[in-house]
Order: sequence, then C-alpha cells, then structure tokens
Amino acid sequence: MADNDALPKSMVVGWRPSSVSGWGVYGQNLIRQLIEKGRNPVLYLAPHLLDVTPEVAAQLEPVLQRQVHLQDLLEKVGLLEFDYPVLHALRNDFLPSLDEQVARGDKNIGVIFFESTEISEEGLDRAREYDLIVTGSTWNAEILEGRGLSNVANVFQGIDDTIFQPGKKIDRYPDRFVIYSGGKLEYRKAQDVVITAFKEFHADHPEALLTFAWANQWTGIMPTISNSKFTKGQPDVVDDEMLIDDWLVKNGLSEDSFVNLGMLPNKDLPDQIVSADMAVFPNRCEPGTNLVAMEAMAMGLPTILAANTGQLDLIQEGNCYPLNNQTLVQPYAPYNEVEGWREPTVAETVERMEEIYADRDEARRRGDKAATFLRTLSWSNQIDRLITEIEALYRI
Repeated sequence: MADNDALPKSMVVGWRPSSVSGWGVYGQNLIRQLIEKGRNPVLYLAPHLLDVTPEVAAQLEPVLQRQVHLQDLLEKVGLLEFDYPVLHALRNDFLPSLDEQVARGDKNIGVIFFESTEISEEGLDRAREYDLIVTGSTWNAEILEGRGLSNVANVFQGIDDTIFQPGKKIDRYPDRFVIYSGGKLEYRKAQDVVITAFKEFHADHPEALLTFAWANQWTGIMPTISNSKFTKGQPDVVDDEMLIDDWLVKNGLSEDSFVNLGMLPNKDLPDQIVSADMAVFPNRCEPGTNLVAMEAMAMGLPTILAANTGQLDLIQEGNCYPLNNQTLVQPYAPYNEVEGWREPTVAETVERMEEIYADRDEARRRGDKAATFLRTLSWSNQIDRLITEIEALYRI
C-alpha cells in the first residue's frame, strides 16, 4: 500500500478545455478544481473557444503557459511520458487505444461517455489496457460491468455552484412564458420532440416563448435530426453555421415564438436560464447525466426529463417532471446498437408542460428540490470523488 507521499500531486488532463462543449466544460472545471485542491494540473492540448471571466483566466494562466511548452515538445518527440496519472478522453468502443495516445502516465485513466452500446471484443481489450475506466452515468457503468469489465468507476459530472444557483427570475421577455432547451442539435437529444410539443403548447398559450442553445460544432452529426417523424428535414449549413431559425419556420414555428441563444459560453448561460419558467429535455439518450439539464435544475428551474439512460441519475421523487411513457428506439447511423435508449412521446411532453404552466407553486417546489439535490453534485464534490478513485490505484 502506498503512503501519502507516494500519491500523485500532479495529473494530466488529456483533452481540450473549452466553454462551449460538455467535454470542454468538464476539462475547464477539472483543471480549476485541481488547482483549488492544491494539485498540479498538466495540459498538453490547447484550449478551444475558452471564454471565461478574468478571475478564472488568471487562475488558468500558469497551466495554459506550460501547455504551450508541452505542445512544442510533443511536436518534436511525438510522445509525452509522465510519472503521474494521465486522464484520456475516449470515444465509443474505447477508441483510441492506449498505444495510439500521444501521452502516457504511470497510471492511465480512460474517461468515456458512450452513446453506442455496440462494444466489440477489441474495444473491451482496449478498455482493459487502461488502469481505470471512468464513466459518467450509472447506465454506462452497468453496461460495462455487464460486459465483464472490472476496472470501472462511475463519477458524475458536476455543476459550477458559484454561478448555477437559484435566483430571482429576470424578466428578460416581459409577458412571455419562457421555455428553455439546451444541447447540441441532433436526433439523440430530441429537439424534434421539443419543437413539436412546443408548437402544440404555443397554440393554446400564445405568450409561450422557446429559448434554445442548440449550436453544434460537429455539423456531421446534426443531420441525424432528419430521422425524426415529427419534424421535416434538417437545417442548412452555410460556412459551418447551422441555419436553425429558417428550419424552425419551415417546421411551423412563427419567428416571434422563439429565440436562438447561439453558442453561449458556459459562464453566460445562467443569465439566460434565470429568465425561463421551465426547461425541457426529452432526450433519447444521454451517456452522462446531461450537463445542460443539471445546470438548469441547479438554478431551480422546473425541468422535464425523459426517464432513460444517464438522465435517470438526476431523477428523484418530486424533483422534476419525468417522461415515463417511452418506447424502444430503432438503431440508426452511426448507432448500430442503442440498448437503453428510449423514444418519448410528444403527448406526454405537452402534458408535463401544461402541468408546470397550470400549477406554478408545485413547479417551484420541484425546482427547489432539484436545486437542493444538485448542490451535492458540485464540481468540487465530483472532482474529490474522481481524485479518490485515482488515488486508489496507488494504494493497491
């Protein structure tokens, strides 16, 4: 068993911190928490679209300065080797393999959020190459354990409780009932259900307003939305920009019924969430706990959640409005196996929206209960859990 002096004080974060993606926000907060906990975070990949407050920028500056030097070294030698742990971001089927990584540590931790349940024997072999596989949802963890992996630890993502917290509603849209939806546009995240349910709801409540942050940097996955039986086609893409507004109008929404929030940095989301009356997430699959939903719930927003996959980890009695009337999802490219995915119904989504609209006091109670629960999932708490799992590798 290792003594405390042998435990790692430094940790390498093997993906790009950013302010506009789930992975990026995870990386940004992981680095920040390691600093605040007296650890030494190491970064070798340059940040991408990192937009933070001056205070956070000052906190990250030493790490980002060292990153530039490490990137130069990596370009010269092709492989960085560290005598402390490296956290690696993995894709579906545990790609890339450890042999393909450009950084190695004395312990190598694979972090994965997989949507596809098509896991090959080669993929399982790749998973076993890592000292530890960290999942972000009970759904992901149970699937891997069911496939025979024993090196799995489940650690949920967190929320920045310094900015995502309950507050008085900002009346940014006077006399409107505001519905918030977030997540990159794709079939998996079920914006087609949001659109169709909102259209029905808006017909009865003309003051309803849909605000959304659906920007998708990966425009290759966006066309999967055309699989929908509820909406037609997909947004056109011009110079890497999705023309979502035009697509919504073609699908029957009036221009004054929605507000496209664009690609907001994470630090600016609270100012938008606090102006909403509810949030809607009828997602067909979430490999993690759905960070965007977590942030809305942390601010006390009454939230509709499809009861499937990673979102099940957020659902407790009386803390949200779950969608339980679900059916199986048929596989579609690029997902050949979708075990655990579920198809929500528009009808139940509209019913839950009407519940929130009709009983604001009950909605407020559920929002308050959600905010209380989400305070237990702060980034500080979750990174403590991650550090504990990593340190356990050194105590064996």
